[in-house]
Amino acid sequence: MSQFTFAGKPASKMPDGWAGYDLAVESGFGLVRVSVKTRKEGAKWKAGSWFIFDERLECDWLVFLFLPMKGGVRAWVMPFDVAREFGNAPTASRKDPHNRDVSFAKLNRAPLAKYEGNWGLNRVDAATT
Repeated sequence: MSQFTFAGKPASKMPDGWAGYDLAVESGFGLVRVSVKTRKEGAKWKAGSWFIFDERLECDWLVFLFLPMKGGVRAWVMPFDVAREFGNAPTASRKDPHNRDVSFAKLNRAPLAKYEGNWGLNRVDAATT
């Protein structure tokens, strides 16, 4: 919440258990719904270096927060439709076929890498990547 507020986008936390999104953020063009997904680096991180989101729970923006063992927190703030487009598509054989995932490796490559630290809620033109 504080990073959005510092970027001039005041944010409020939704009640615990609120379905679909975690924050309401004033974008400058009205309120947007933001869902926050977190991961922490650990001994088994490489085996599960994915951020998972339910594509049925649409929101406006997703924040992928990563806490490495060393160094500061990293965050990618992107529109939901971009995460859906570049995330791995679910398959019928998947236990939860409505879940999409975005790998840590994919977040660090274009075009998703341009969304790192994007607390100002700016859309990135994929054609310029």
